[in-house]
Amino acid sequence: MFNNYREILSLPGALKFSLAGLVARMPIAVLGLGIVLFIQGVSGSYGLAGIVAAVYMIVQALAGPGIARLVDRRGQATVMVPIVITHLVALSMLIVSVYADWWVGLIFVFAGIGGATVGSVGSLVRSRWSHIVDSPKKLQTAFSWESVADELLFVTGPVVATVLATAVFPPAGIILSMLTAGIGSALLYIQKSTEPPPIERTTEARGHVFSNPGIFTIIIVNVFLGVNFGAIDVIAVAFADEQGVKSLAGILLSAFALGSLIAGALYGSRNWNSATHHRFGVTVALLAIGACSMMLAQGMVSYTIILFIVGFTIAPSLIGANSVIEALAPPRRLTEAFAWLGTSLGFGVAFGSALAGNIIDASNAKTAMLLPAGCAIVGALLALSLLKLLNPKRSSHEVRVNRPGRNVSLKG
Repeated sequence: MFNNYREILSLPGALKFSLAGLVARMPIAVLGLGIVLFIQGVSGSYGLAGIVAAVYMIVQALAGPGIARLVDRRGQATVMVPIVITHLVALSMLIVSVYADWWVGLIFVFAGIGGATVGSVGSLVRSRWSHIVDSPKKLQTAFSWESVADELLFVTGPVVATVLATAVFPPAGIILSMLTAGIGSALLYIQKSTEPPPIERTTEARGHVFSNPGIFTIIIVNVFLGVNFGAIDVIAVAFADEQGVKSLAGILLSAFALGSLIAGALYGSRNWNSATHHRFGVTVALLAIGACSMMLAQGMVSYTIILFIVGFTIAPSLIGANSVIEALAPPRRLTEAFAWLGTSLGFGVAFGSALAGNIIDASNAKTAMLLPAGCAIVGALLALSLLKLLNPKRSSHEVRVNRPGRNVSLKG
């Protein structure tokens, strides 16, 4: 059943860079939550915690494509090593500024610098896969494997971060993120054999990848899906807190991620005959239905079960989005295109966490569940109504370049 995974992981250097990338991107699973737990644990305000986390995520989303563009031109190690060092220093100063009771603006400054320098390790790892695999089928399997790896982090990371932050030390989630980012980055960027070579700027590499209508559609849909994910992070903590078991919030998020992990593993083990963009439309529609079902939660047990079921739609949706992006983007801008995918999710997560935090402060976690449900519905409607734009036969880079009457500026 899992021969597809065995095949790609046997490629030279594949397992080594994938595992290093897994460690290096632990922050995607724990840093946003770690900031929420730290700020809320010290200040007592979910609203402030959500806003600080939103600043981190928004700046991360804004900076991600620029970093990816530099990586495409100069190489991963050259760009990322000094960026990772800056990231670790910024997070250290964030912790110090809170405990030293410095001017509150500095909290946002250091959170912003931390976000600007976190990078998109997932896009770098996926670019390595694109560099070493030799067929679309293998590439889809590789993307599925990476989505499973992401969800493995989301299964384990929130539980560990929540327990450590609530029972041991408030900034423990941030410190866990720092340790894994530093160690994983050191292991990843020394691997040169699988690193894509730098690409000199050419006419083909100019412009914006999101000038492609299909890529732009994915970006917009992912913003709404990101609101869903960001809101759930904060809602899970508040819901568990309202139930009197705040330290168990990580279990809710882990159930969500476990469902996604299982679905992603099964998705990648199959050889699909249907078109990727069609599968993407189906999975985001199912995600919207699942997000609405969260309103049925009455306690920790029911909410855990619901989140586990909803999780089954997550990895297939993200795998589909990555596969569509890979099929539509210019080869010379692939890392940047993947980064825009992360950026769109990042924007959504940022707004979702901030809005959910303020709704919770004003009302309760159950009311805040309306936010992810509504945004998931909007995202699904957009994806289904614009599905034809995601078809590589209509919107791929090659098709658009060769279309009669098209200007060369569309090549980026």
